[in-house]
Amino acid sequence: MANILITDLYEESAYLIRSILRGVGHAVSIAITREDAEAKLATGLFDTLVVDYCTVVQENLAVGRFANEMLPGMPLVVLTRPELEDRLASLAITSRFGRPIRGQRVKEAIAVATQALAKLAARRAVPRLHAALPVELVCEGVKFSSATIDLSSRGMAVDATEVKLTPADIERLESQVRGGVVRAKLTVEPGRVIELAGRVAFVERHRSLSGRTVGVCFEKLDEQTEVVLSGLTRQAA
Repeated sequence: MANILITDLYEESAYLIRSILRGVGHAVSIAITREDAEAKLATGLFDTLVVDYCTVVQENLAVGRFANEMLPGMPLVVLTRPELEDRLASLAITSRFGRPIRGQRVKEAIAVATQALAKLAARRAVPRLHAALPVELVCEGVKFSSATIDLSSRGMAVDATEVKLTPADIERLESQVRGGVVRAKLTVEPGRVIELAGRVAFVERHRSLSGRTVGVCFEKLDEQTEVVLSGLTRQAA
């Protein structure tokens, strides 16, 4: 199933759409600001972007353009109204649905996006690998060992559900979103560890609703590390 990011600046539709998509097995994250959406997209961990364009403003148009430009081929699914179509002409849209929001319409729009992603296959700009690789993460005095959930050549999502983070640890991590420096040691195969630097892209509830998921956006990789990560993530293509 897909990793889907929903961007809804006015929080009018995202939670209903998330409920529908989770019901058929997709992993779903929500962004309610442009900054949050772009930070999450920059990790390369999402397969499809859904944007609520029932109200069109520069901020949500910028999110669509960011996805089109930074992640070429990434499916963009839009919720909109017929009279607003002209304002979305600059975006490469994969599928669309309208109000009232119905489960079948949402599922059909996402199915079109999933098919488009499958056709892209090896040509996908930033493949995502769903894998549990051991990782040790350090950020602003918070240190824990866990495993990845997803990995791309641009970032990773780390499972913190089994980690005993205190409320103060969680607050410290959340305060570092889009700014905090992360140091990580990732075991890519037995006996082989690579060191990574990045920034906290997001901290949110794990898809199981227990614990947290920590998203990391990598800083510029050296050539050797990039080759290793590209080799891993191309397994997903």
